[in-house]
Amino acid sequence: MKILHILYSGHGGLGTYFMNFVKSDQEKQFEHFAFFYGIEVLNKELEEFCIDNKIQYQYLQKRSKIDFRALKTVMAFQKKHQIQYLLLHTFSLSLLTLLGLFKKWKLIAFDHTNLAYKTTIEKIFTLLNHLFTHKMIYFYKGHFEQIKSIFPFLKFGKNSHIIPKTVDINYFKPPNEKIRNDVFTLGITARLIQGKRHDLVIEALAKLRDIGIKVKLKIAGTGPKTNEIKDLVNKLNLDDQIEFTGLLTRNQLLSFYQSLDAYIHASEGETICYSIMEAQACGLPILASDVEGINNVISEETGGILFENKTEDLELKVRHMANIESKTEDFGTKARYSAMRQYKNYNNSKSLFEILRNE
Repeated sequence: MKILHILYSGHGGLGTYFMNFVKSDQEKQFEHFAFFYGIEVLNKELEEFCIDNKIQYQYLQKRSKIDFRALKTVMAFQKKHQIQYLLLHTFSLSLLTLLGLFKKWKLIAFDHTNLAYKTTIEKIFTLLNHLFTHKMIYFYKGHFEQIKSIFPFLKFGKNSHIIPKTVDINYFKPPNEKIRNDVFTLGITARLIQGKRHDLVIEALAKLRDIGIKVKLKIAGTGPKTNEIKDLVNKLNLDDQIEFTGLLTRNQLLSFYQSLDAYIHASEGETICYSIMEAQACGLPILASDVEGINNVISEETGGILFENKTEDLELKVRHMANIESKTEDFGTKARYSAMRQYKNYNNSKSLFEILRNE
């Protein structure tokens, strides 16, 4: 089966999903193609991944909100390679959903965005995808319930499917020898954008410092709020405790996780968070917000502790984990086991292949 992944061109979770999906296709049931589109230039790591895995790809930079040139380019690419299925991972080209009603291809839409972050037009496109695509893929049942909450007439029909996300546990894994940090070290890898609560973590670390507990934090990623977050660190005099690494490649991310004592993720909502899953696979205990898209997968049984998005509660949970080394080791073991179980039970490419084969 020939499938065309339609993706955002920059760094982010969509590219991670694409790479994990291709890697999960160990039986080579699909011939993969990729079309990258967005305001950013093509991410070098994604380009190299395509070259290394012999994936034919094309990149086009976005020029306008309604970009007919891009639609024509995608259709030409599809026709040239006679691709059967278009896998839509981005709202930027959602008009392909309507075009698909009149074309020979079959469009499969993946909903990667939590409702809390969707714009009005993205909510409308989600509705259109659910109603008119060949297949609509959600990552857990509550994911569908989010969109149903604003469009109550929707039904989980025969075109709707759940395929949980997984990460490559053979790549993301604990180090052979655990690094012993002098100071309890947390890390977070998430874009510095509205909805990601880096500020909450930083404020909690300041409160811990004020009562004599020093905790280090490594922040991976960039975004429009980078300067704002750095200003907060400076204002609270935490420069010696907080390190900004910038964007990291996949190889750098592995080293990043393996250098931590625990992973922390503060957010107002997720669909499924790859960073948390990668950290689990690396055997890290998880501290994360008690919000939709996280609390359905993180619990003490899966190696994590949830916190309310309040400085006081986060401070308490960090202090609790930092003071009990045996607890962090136990949580880390549970986290790794949870990632292994998820990887075994849900192979992304195999799950999609079975859905399409049984049509």
